[in-house]
Amino acid sequence: MRVLFVSSDPHLPQITGGLQTTTHDLCLAIRDMGAEAAVLCGQALDPKDAGAGSATTSDERLGYLVMRSPRPAQDLAMAAAAWAADAIVVQSGSGLATMVLASLDTGRATALYLHNVEISQLGGNLAPDPSFLFLANSSFTAQRWQALYGIHCEVIAPIVQGQSYLADSTGDKVLFVNPHPMKGVERLFELAAACPELPFLVMESWNVAPQWRTHCLQRANRLGNVEWRSPSTNMRKVYGQSRVLLMPSVWEESFGRTVVEAQLNGLPVLASQRGALPDLVGAGGATLSPDAPLHEWAAALRRLYDPLTSEAERLTARRQGAAHVAGTQATVAKLLGLLSVHVGATQDRRESEQQAEEERRERMPARRDQQPAPSTSAAVTATGLPGPTSAREIAPRQPRLEDCTFYHWYTLPDGREMPGIYDMRGQASKYLGDFDFDGRTVLEVGPASGFLSLHMEAAGAEVTCLEPPMSHLWDIVPFDGFDTAAWRRQHVRNIEGVRNSFWYAHHTFGSRVRMIEADPYDLPEDVGPYDVSVLAAVLLHTRRPFDMLQSVAERTRKTVIVTEVHDPTLGHLPLQQLRPRKGAEEQVDTWWTFTPQYFVSALALLGFTQAQVSYHRLSYPSEKRELPMFTVIGERPGA
Repeated sequence: MRVLFVSSDPHLPQITGGLQTTTHDLCLAIRDMGAEAAVLCGQALDPKDAGAGSATTSDERLGYLVMRSPRPAQDLAMAAAAWAADAIVVQSGSGLATMVLASLDTGRATALYLHNVEISQLGGNLAPDPSFLFLANSSFTAQRWQALYGIHCEVIAPIVQGQSYLADSTGDKVLFVNPHPMKGVERLFELAAACPELPFLVMESWNVAPQWRTHCLQRANRLGNVEWRSPSTNMRKVYGQSRVLLMPSVWEESFGRTVVEAQLNGLPVLASQRGALPDLVGAGGATLSPDAPLHEWAAALRRLYDPLTSEAERLTARRQGAAHVAGTQATVAKLLGLLSVHVGATQDRRESEQQAEEERRERMPARRDQQPAPSTSAAVTATGLPGPTSAREIAPRQPRLEDCTFYHWYTLPDGREMPGIYDMRGQASKYLGDFDFDGRTVLEVGPASGFLSLHMEAAGAEVTCLEPPMSHLWDIVPFDGFDTAAWRRQHVRNIEGVRNSFWYAHHTFGSRVRMIEADPYDLPEDVGPYDVSVLAAVLLHTRRPFDMLQSVAERTRKTVIVTEVHDPTLGHLPLQQLRPRKGAEEQVDTWWTFTPQYFVSALALLGFTQAQVSYHRLSYPSEKRELPMFTVIGERPGA
């Protein structure tokens, strides 16, 4: 069994919260049971932290594979496939619903391990569904999600590796972990002021904002009995210096693994009556309402601090902590058993769905594009467009400005600004790989508002632009249940506006660029050949990018230029990654993300064996950001 744990939050050592240490201990326990575990996580926001940045990194320093990504949801499919995960366990983190959908899209068995009870972290809603195995870290958490969404969760208590926390001594500190307002840091300072004779030790856990740390340190220094420390990877030493654990959380603690760690060392716990804490602390300490008077908290703390008056709680705490650790193998065996059953059920469900789909297809009448084409010039191609007999020349026109939708940003000769979605001004040369177009014939597929067309013409090229007929327009992603007809009606209006902007710029700048209409998947014989063909941010919108590339390459003598969005997390292999997924129908007109090597390899297959790759950024003013791009220039040797 290979289990991939996934979260948008960073992992050890970038952050040392309860989720991270629980996942770490669980991965080690799974390994000890003879199975395998790995982690796909987010990256720390602080660029000074190790591993933070824009690239995905991986290491096995913790004893198992950890893949750290700036966009773990987008990288999940590739990570799961590369590691050959049997099951994916999605864990609590920001935007949980996005990660769950990404996991389902892999087709692998998906479990959802709920470590918190805040619905604000979901980024959506949950519902009982056989596609999921729901897990919870405590009975409290399971009961809360049952009440919220009617979900039944199997309880998998957090694993605590006892040897990592069990100290051989007891100190004199009142230990407080994770100085966050939700964890009751205000009550900590109140108790430190009310009990000046007691030494307090504060251990950071979650990343602490510098301003908040400065504020807290100033208060601690004024009190004089509060020691403040940065996060530690050696909590055994910390527990060896402590006498009691203080946990006055205001937050509804779904578990509270620090309680178990302290109990292992016989430390009694003074905690708030929030979430799972009362059950977890039990007779191994005391719990009070977060709103209880300060004097009640102070009295309870002094009693538990005294080894004589708290002897019973200390003995009980040690027994409870030892019992939790002793159950590790049983807990891991339960988890692996549940996952194994879920993997089998997922495979059975997928096979049933595939069989049903095959039966549905068999019952459907043959489509026009599956019928043999008649042997006449009026044959219909697989796209439903007129056969490749000839291209249609589009006559120039002079549309009104109010009928135009500018895809590209223009500065017109009279100084007027025509805002567009993308701004290539001053960037067009890099966008096209700094290629020398002087004296070349060029075919540009999909010119949009024509900014690149006019740039290449100004650089000395004779340019022909190619658009598909309005009857085809675009390869639409066939989302089940999506209103394709309504989308296409709106898209026709948008495309008409963009094509009007092409002709408006064409007339305004006095251009001689030609426009033809033909099926780019199957170009007719009278198209070209051309010295250069350009496909600029076109192939990501096509169902069959290689087919279109081949069709264009066959009408090209010397050079093919391809520009696309660059996703460095895809690495350096020749890959195309499917972008649309269920629940994200905004991707209806976009199919793929490519690596540069994909086009280097594809063009080499088509005879363009000499390639160069360049990288640049495209201004995206409508989103107030820049897009990373790459350009591949493939050349036929000797042509």
